[in-house]
Amino acid sequence: MKQKKVIALLAVAAMTVGLFSGCGSGSGDEKKSGGKEKITLWMPTFAATDAKVTDEEFWGEKMEAFGKENNCEVKVEIIPWDNYEEKYLTGTTSDDGPDVGYMYMEMFYDYIDMGALTDIDEYFTDEEKENYLYYELGNIQEGQYALPVVVGNPRILVANMDLLKEAGIDKIPTNWDELVSACKKIKESNPNVAPFLQDWGNPHYGSLNEIYWPYFWGAGGEIVDEEGNLTIDSKKGLEATKFLYSLKEQGILPDSCTSNDDVLQPFKNGEAAMAVLASSNALTVGDKVNWDFQPLIEGPEKAQTFVAADSLVMFEKCENKELAAKLMKYITSADVMSDFHKTVSEQPPITKDETYSGDERFAELFSDYGDNFVSLPVFKGASSLYDTLYKNLQSMMLGEMTPEEVLKQTTEYYNTNLK
Repeated sequence: MKQKKVIALLAVAAMTVGLFSGCGSGSGDEKKSGGKEKITLWMPTFAATDAKVTDEEFWGEKMEAFGKENNCEVKVEIIPWDNYEEKYLTGTTSDDGPDVGYMYMEMFYDYIDMGALTDIDEYFTDEEKENYLYYELGNIQEGQYALPVVVGNPRILVANMDLLKEAGIDKIPTNWDELVSACKKIKESNPNVAPFLQDWGNPHYGSLNEIYWPYFWGAGGEIVDEEGNLTIDSKKGLEATKFLYSLKEQGILPDSCTSNDDVLQPFKNGEAAMAVLASSNALTVGDKVNWDFQPLIEGPEKAQTFVAADSLVMFEKCENKELAAKLMKYITSADVMSDFHKTVSEQPPITKDETYSGDERFAELFSDYGDNFVSLPVFKGASSLYDTLYKNLQSMMLGEMTPEEVLKQTTEYYNTNLK
């Protein structure tokens, strides 16, 4: 089972688990409000903390319009990333979950396996399917359990070009050796600035998408093999893990990295020379910093980085699945997505009838580097595995575990408790 590449599809563009509750779960009074059908939508946070429009405001306005058009009431809840999966898991034993939700790849296996999600294929016409650029990415474990809604947002290396220039560096590093060399020069020229910043204090394992997987893949590591066996404890995986640990040992990563839960704001403030950010977050840096980016940091074997392949899902206990499908189509329509991409989070289009209107620099990013973008594989126990790996890596950065122990103990935990 290989990590799924999505670049060829991104080039075309360029230019979750719902709890077992659902439409109709709960009492009749809860389903109806003044004769209107009620439906619940859960979405994650995308808007920056200083954004002009919040996620609540954006989706609240859109769902009000949908409700008027369809004589229904849509209850929207924005779920923070730091307790995202916990919120969904709690909902599986209650009637408080969504009818339509948002899931990322590592969540799918377990919820499909327990029969929580609906195969949505019958609710879409051939014409509708054809208009989606990534419809086939939602076909997981022999069913169309997902409707891709965010496919893109690659992690890129951003740099404060003024700080690099002060250190005598004329270009952004392109590989591991250049990164280390540049960081040492920056540290020497400006000791008050973090040459490179990572958020090892972030409570959610999603930080692995920036601080671990690009290096792991760059060293040639594979998370699982074709049979779904965990393969992180390998020579290649160890090479990447040791490299990251060496950044802390050499003082390239400041001691504060183990408590730091954000890299975007320090970069915006000119406190860090370089960081790996999601492309949508990079665009919020603004004009206060003279920044540029490098799409990839090449490792000993290859140059790859994480790309999102997140989807809308419908929950099996939803009684009004036609209405839920209509809501999913509305959310992913060109009108709504175009507004979302301009107002909340810049991403490449997901349908053929939406025109890419984002930063021109990123048009080349999506069109030229597709083969280097990798999404996480779907396999049993993925979320718990990533969480365990992340906590062990955090212990390593605190000096409590060795790189060898991280990979060995994580693999042993997975094989004993999750496989």
